[in-house]
Amino acid sequence: MVLDNGRYMSGELANVTQMLDEHFRVALSAHKILSNAVSMWLEEGKQVEEEDLQKIAGYEEKGDDLKRAILNELATATSLMQREDLLRLVYYNDKLIDGAEIACHHLAAVASDWKPSGELKDCIGKLVQLADEIIASQREAVRFLSLNIENSIAKTDDICRIEKEIDVLVRDIVSKLYPSDIPLATILRTRDFVNTIEEVSNWSEDAANTIRGLSLTLNT
Repeated sequence: MVLDNGRYMSGELANVTQMLDEHFRVALSAHKILSNAVSMWLEEGKQVEEEDLQKIAGYEEKGDDLKRAILNELATATSLMQREDLLRLVYYNDKLIDGAEIACHHLAAVASDWKPSGELKDCIGKLVQLADEIIASQREAVRFLSLNIENSIAKTDDICRIEKEIDVLVRDIVSKLYPSDIPLATILRTRDFVNTIEEVSNWSEDAANTIRGLSLTLNT
């Protein structure tokens, strides 16, 4: 596969990056379910539908199938120099899909009893929006590895910027959550939900650093 500026990508690497792109599409789909569930909770006070939990579990299973396929591809590749970095990307993306499922179950536990309002509601909505953006940027960063390395690096910069925004927002949410006049169990489960979203952003930042390493090997 021809890269930008006359560089070349091996057939093995091109095949793995295409499989990774499919893996990221699964992560995006899983987080879309979570994002929609959060929106319905914040705006209309709706509980998480059992159907949504089943769908997100289905994406988690599909992600596992794709992960195994990618690992098998990496195991049989004979000339792939970037195997270690690609393994890391598979691991981080697997964590994104798991994170979406875990967060959705945390949300299901609190959505039936409580709906935030005011600044806390706005902050939680913004948090999930930023999580969607960071995962979309991660997918683009991987996709651009086989198209335009400079664009891929630019996307990793976006990931790190969003991750810092999420860190600040999580601290703000926790400071507003703890004094809330709601049952302690609800506070703790909401905190678990928020912390899971923060973990997702941390995994994306780790993936961004791995993508930067890949871009260096491809840029030589």
